[in-house]
Amino acid sequence: MMNSKAVASLAAMTLSMTAPSHAQDESDFQAWSAVFLTARPAETSRLLLWFDGHARFRDDAGDLGVSILRPGVGWRVSDGLDLWTGYARVVSRSDGAADVEEHRLWQQATYPVTGILGGRLTGRTRLEQRFRDSGEDTGWRVRQFVRWERRIEGSPFSVLAADELFINVNDADWGQQSGFDQNRLFIGGALRLSKWSRFEGGYLNNIINLAGSDDRMNHNIFFQLFVNL
Repeated sequence: MMNSKAVASLAAMTLSMTAPSHAQDESDFQAWSAVFLTARPAETSRLLLWFDGHARFRDDAGDLGVSILRPGVGWRVSDGLDLWTGYARVVSRSDGAADVEEHRLWQQATYPVTGILGGRLTGRTRLEQRFRDSGEDTGWRVRQFVRWERRIEGSPFSVLAADELFINVNDADWGQQSGFDQNRLFIGGALRLSKWSRFEGGYLNNIINLAGSDDRMNHNIFFQLFVNL
């Protein structure tokens, strides 16, 4: 089993590679929750179905800040590569302002990377096209996600570490600016509930680039349920 020093080293290495060098301006404690559903119409089918839904509570986890609904379909190219496409509706809420509704088209690839530190490293590369009523431009964004998981031998528990880097490809008239957008670092654990489901929870550090201001750092408790039908 990997010792605590190795876990700490992995977390520190990830932070040093992904966190920007700017000073952080504000911070908020938030609670994020998500449900992920995947399915295959038949056991041998290459067609895949996807849905994830999110509720994120801001201002010390007291108010709903962001809700997301994201359906999609995929195709199993091989045992090591799945390709996906879909749509997402994202609603962001803040005090004293109208809700911001965003529509996204997205495409992604999910794949294994390698075995490392006694666990398994996997990746997801996602491309998004973002649309808002407040502008006419399409905002293009790339998201690179990596996840490391190690099963605790003889138990249904696993230890997890994951990181997702967001890069805006272009400027958009509704506010998107090219370059670093945000980073999400997650450290936690997983409990396998059954052959088809697992529960994950832990801490998520979210650094967001704010145009014309210092970066914002949010500290989040993150819980998610995965169901594979």
